[in-house]
Amino acid sequence: AERLQRQNIQAEMYYLKHQINPHFLMNTLNNIHALVDIDSEAAKQTIIQLSDMMRYVVYDTGDNTISLRDDMKFVKNYIELMRIRYSQTIDIRFNYPQNLPPTIVIPPLVMIVFVENAFKHGISRNRASYIYIDISLEDDMLVAKFENSANQSTRNSKTIGGVGLENVSRRLEYIYGKNYSLDIKSDKEKYCVTLKIPKRYES
Repeated sequence: AERLQRQNIQAEMYYLKHQINPHFLMNTLNNIHALVDIDSEAAKQTIIQLSDMMRYVVYDTGDNTISLRDDMKFVKNYIELMRIRYSQTIDIRFNYPQNLPPTIVIPPLVMIVFVENAFKHGISRNRASYIYIDISLEDDMLVAKFENSANQSTRNSKTIGGVGLENVSRRLEYIYGKNYSLDIKSDKEKYCVTLKIPKRYES
């Protein structure tokens, strides 16, 4: 039973990785295509960023843990690439501790699900939108807060996140048991997620 449960978690991890890839890759390639004629140097830099991200997803997330520092770099690159799709009127803020030691580790591809969720459901073409992401270390916990403006078409919290969010919840429960918290709140104006997980160091 334990082996089967472990295999199920691994299968979910595999699914989560490949859930991120196709849509993100397709959208980014379309953005790069548009950039080629507008700013060729920016297009070249974007290709390098995309290559780094794909390398991270394919090769660096196979283990049970990943360096928080590397994961923050991945999230930062994701945000920078997503900025290409949206006008400067979208208020995007990403704060995280600088000079993170490489020994602090987290489960791979957890944070990106909430980030992707914020972009997918928090951006409106008809009204001012924002995405605020704040990662902090508080005592023995890592606290991740994700807040975005509410898109009217996805205001019902049951429609937000889908399989990706359910997947992450199951993984967190398997890894941390009751030693973590995931708080999700939404109203007509905003959608907020607060994740708290134990701060762990590479053994």
